[in-house]
Amino acid sequence: MTTSLAILAILVFWLIGAHNRLSKLRHRQLNAFSPLSHALRQRHVVALTLAEAARNLRGAPGEQVEAVIAAAHRATAANHAPQIRQQAESLQRIADAEEALGQALDTLVHTLHDLSFGATPDPAVSELLRQRHALQGQIIFAAQVYNDTARTYNDALTVFPTPVAARLLRFEPAPAFLHALVRPAVLLDSEQAAHTRPAALEDFTTSRVPSKARPGDLI
Repeated sequence: MTTSLAILAILVFWLIGAHNRLSKLRHRQLNAFSPLSHALRQRHVVALTLAEAARNLRGAPGEQVEAVIAAAHRATAANHAPQIRQQAESLQRIADAEEALGQALDTLVHTLHDLSFGATPDPAVSELLRQRHALQGQIIFAAQVYNDTARTYNDALTVFPTPVAARLLRFEPAPAFLHALVRPAVLLDSEQAAHTRPAALEDFTTSRVPSKARPGDLI
């Protein structure tokens, strides 16, 4: 009887310890999504402001402007979906919406680049493009941090005998943020872009994956 109680006590203390450790790791994983979400929302604001500024430029195609506005609104809606940090499907919807926004932005920005060829770029548009360029590096870094914390939490779930406790305590694996949304930002002054591009973007330009990323971090 005494032996049984001792074993039971050990199991209870082990479950409590496993719960506290997994809770701490999961809390870090959830908190790590906030900077990424914030950077993405900033990107939406810049995209909408850029589209409105481009609307007033002579020769700017209205369909491209409207495409950016629509894509930015869809990306904002996806980023505000409930429980986005817990559901892999929601994270994938965010990634898909951001990729669509990136494609619409690229099309508009390339058009603006062509319109400004041989002329003085509009200062407001140039500033917005530089803000977009800076946000690209922030998004890469924030996504890397989030995926690292999610991987640490998921790795802890696989170390025996933690899987037993995870099933009993209902700890689920954390989804990774897999995306192809980050692309080199196009500035109206392409020569300046070559001199100001962050190192993370240089890595991404050549390989589509930051040099320090591990397989599965960013696609």
